[in-house]
Amino acid sequence: MTESLAPASSATGRSRQQGTPGRGRGATRARRGGLFAAGVLAALAAGACGGNVVVDGFEPPEGSGGAGGSWGTGRSTSAVTPDPTGSGQGGDIGEGGAPPIPPLVEEDLGEIVAGVPVPVDIPPGTLGFTAIAQFMTSPPSFDPIGIAEISGPDGRTLMADYTIPGTLASFYNQGIGTAAVPQTSAAAAVPLVPGTYWITIGDGSFGLPVAPARLSVWRRQTLDGRFHGGKLDINAFIAGEAISEDYLQSALRRAYQGFVGLDVGSVTVHRLGAEWGFIDEELLPILLEQTTGARGRPALNVIAVSQFGGRLEGAAGATPSAPSVAVEHGTHLSGIVVTLFEDPQVDTAILRHELGHFAGLFHTTEIEPAFADPLDDTVRCDDALELLEFCPDYDNIMFPTGGDFSGKMTPQQTTIVQASAVYRGIVEDGGGAADPLPAGRGPSPAGRAPDPAGRGQAGHGAAPAPGDRAWAAALPSRAATLLGGHFCGHSAAAGADYFALLRATGGADADRLLAVGRDPGAPVQARARALAAAGRAAAPVAAAPSTASARVLADLEALAVDPRLPRRARLGAIQGVAAASPAAARALASRLAADPDTVVGRMATRAAR
Repeated sequence: MTESLAPASSATGRSRQQGTPGRGRGATRARRGGLFAAGVLAALAAGACGGNVVVDGFEPPEGSGGAGGSWGTGRSTSAVTPDPTGSGQGGDIGEGGAPPIPPLVEEDLGEIVAGVPVPVDIPPGTLGFTAIAQFMTSPPSFDPIGIAEISGPDGRTLMADYTIPGTLASFYNQGIGTAAVPQTSAAAAVPLVPGTYWITIGDGSFGLPVAPARLSVWRRQTLDGRFHGGKLDINAFIAGEAISEDYLQSALRRAYQGFVGLDVGSVTVHRLGAEWGFIDEELLPILLEQTTGARGRPALNVIAVSQFGGRLEGAAGATPSAPSVAVEHGTHLSGIVVTLFEDPQVDTAILRHELGHFAGLFHTTEIEPAFADPLDDTVRCDDALELLEFCPDYDNIMFPTGGDFSGKMTPQQTTIVQASAVYRGIVEDGGGAADPLPAGRGPSPAGRAPDPAGRGQAGHGAAPAPGDRAWAAALPSRAATLLGGHFCGHSAAAGADYFALLRATGGADADRLLAVGRDPGAPVQARARALAAAGRAAAPVAAAPSTASARVLADLEALAVDPRLPRRARLGAIQGVAAASPAAARALASRLAADPDTVVGRMATRAAR
């Protein structure tokens, strides 16, 4: 199914109506820990304060609380034992009967005062739960709010001061903040330990006056507290001509069918304007607002863009928080953003890695030494940047570069995704998946006119995985790993600069980088990043022009205008020209203004600003 959604605002100006948050409030003030509020440990819960109840695919008796959808027929699966790839054994979900209990239950605790612990009762049979603190404003607020502390039934503090020790977790964000249980080994028992949990909300330690915020807790449950499968519904957004609809649909089904034992349910394609093709850290939350009006709850919103910039340059994916929000659209946490390379192996790794963050997973080892995930069945690397492909966790899908693309996951990682609120669940063997929830309480969609469908782009075939290095024989091994891997927005959130990391691993020779960019046997993501890096390698001497820097710049310009190159490689060359010489970037934009590939022309114009 395809739905045309024109953006509620344009990304070209500086006001909210023109697509950019208030520059002093948005991406700057609201985050202590970087660009994104990262994932959580937490034990959150639902109940003691007696809020309104909304259930997934289940209509409670009259007077018993909120309403849900009606039960429909589903497809059955047996309990799943996860395999090392995270694909599980859920397989096909056959016809099942009406579930006797709802798989997903919301306790709406209403407006809560910051700094005051709130009790929430978690009953037996719970797999996990997600707490969401939110300012209920339209448009969404950019003021910081989040989960300050969670303690468990035994009184033990599970998270404090918006973080988990030893991780880069930061459990607050712009206008909405989340935390979930389980996200650590201590809480990864199956089923989850029942009892009363205490949740405290706050402003992220900014010391600002905090208005009351709504707190809701979404609880995943089955009859026996064990995973029985479910369906992952997806809203796929395409910014302009970032990717073809056919390829995006196939990539999503390939990545997510069978992932942790889930089946893909509905995939609905939406169109956004071409102005959303370029995304940096300040435009990211405004882009996520464009998911307002998307179909279904819970559902994963996946937004495909042409290029990341700013602190996200070099990234292939960005998820605003771990966990993010699948039960409400249009918030600053309502989706993942990716740029895909039309290589099935690479794109599967990108999509699964970002869904891992969305459901609450951290990197097994962070690029910044001494930080890692809080799980005891994942191994950690002493120095991820120094060792890279020699790290013991390099085969894990949550390694910061996506690892070797084999997609392995541990049992605890699998449990965390299965306990999340991202899918429509099944509560027993042979049961059916719940129907979607009715529309949420989020802001109503702004007036939206249909946007013409983009013409997409041709595929370029499967490129080699990071370990196949014929294209990088002249590069240091670690530099080749960075060029060919997945760079994640969570690393940028922690302060990692992709091109600084590349230089640190020996990827600073412009001629060698140009050679990778020209090589048709190199992965397209490696070609694009190499050409962007070549311009940076030439930039220090560009101010004092030399024959070498002029030659690099000329080569980059020639590659940027060459229609035989893959689009991604041309975009990398454009970034390289802009890094080497702003004047040359302006001239290049004029040359490309009438390029048949409108994405190339638009990105050249943006790079020249």
